[in-house]
Amino acid sequence: MLSRQSGVFVFGGLITIAIGRLFGLLELFIMGTALITCVAVAILLVTTQKPNIEINRAVVPLNPEAGQIVEVGLSLLTSSRIPACDVYETTEDGGRVHISLAPLPSGRVARASYQIATHRRGNLILGPAIVEVADPLGLSRRSKNLGQSTEVTVYPQSVNVDLPDPKTSTGELVDAIKRAIRNQPTSSEFRSMREYAMGDDPRRINWKVSAKREDLVVNEYETEIAIDMHITLDTQSRSYSPEGFERAVSVAASFARSIAKQNDEDFAKVRINCGSQNFSISAPSEASQVLKFLAGITAVGNDSLHIAPRESGQLKVDIIITGNPDSQWIETTWKQCGSARIVVVIFCENSPAASNIPTHWFVLSCQQLNFFAESWNLLSALSADYLV
Repeated sequence: MLSRQSGVFVFGGLITIAIGRLFGLLELFIMGTALITCVAVAILLVTTQKPNIEINRAVVPLNPEAGQIVEVGLSLLTSSRIPACDVYETTEDGGRVHISLAPLPSGRVARASYQIATHRRGNLILGPAIVEVADPLGLSRRSKNLGQSTEVTVYPQSVNVDLPDPKTSTGELVDAIKRAIRNQPTSSEFRSMREYAMGDDPRRINWKVSAKREDLVVNEYETEIAIDMHITLDTQSRSYSPEGFERAVSVAASFARSIAKQNDEDFAKVRINCGSQNFSISAPSEASQVLKFLAGITAVGNDSLHIAPRESGQLKVDIIITGNPDSQWIETTWKQCGSARIVVVIFCENSPAASNIPTHWFVLSCQQLNFFAESWNLLSALSADYLV
């Protein structure tokens, strides 16, 4: 491709040759011919130069979230000697990152990096890169694509929240779970005794031992009731504004990341329902499937829930994420999920919270993610005994 400067050279050369011929000035004729020759030589140089470069990209962090700054590292491996050239990396927002390469022998690796802001969740496309070779005078340029583009999954923004675990957590929700477990009938093996606490099942009081003491004593058992936790994300577009839906997706992603932080040994199974999509997570690594799904999720017109049957004999705990103030929809969802004993409803819209919600349910508002995290930590947070 010829530059504007090459056009000036050609036009000036033709004018100079014409004037030299008209007035019989050999010097002008030679000067005009030299100008045109420069353009021809520039085209020949650019045409014969074939820079063979293999490009690889490394993204840090590997699993970025919306709103984070991503650093992209480029490795450019030369398979032949290349002259000085320019490499342009195209970005999704239409911009171009310019990298200048000095002449390199074959087999050398040139490295460069740049940063890009992730404004939304979903797929971020990096590249393809273009190498551009020019002659020393800038009269001619030639471009060539370098390999393929790279697709990076940008996960939803999240905040630090801890799942309620009676063994390791503290908070109002955890206390409610402990009381529900204590009131569950059990045939487990005896473990120890402790002082009576408000909410303990009277059937566990050891009357013989209590008669010898001033305080009541209850029996504790080795096997505890398993917790069946179910997280439901409302995906109906009528429930949210665009901003509210993004907050709801971020709340669901926050719980998914909390699941991924659990230990394999003490892992508690969690089910996550996103409209018609169900995830039964039995290992921390499986939470990445949920995050990837949430990265590309969109609100739908009307999506019915598909709930897998829940096991009997376990304490059901439901977390419902919605922006819909319709208490009838919340009650229907709760019943479809198995009528859990302990329920948390999280509203991600500015609309008033639903009325007629049972008073023993927990209700949280998520107008800002950071404030939501603070409110949630009052319900469930890692106990100080387990903080490292």
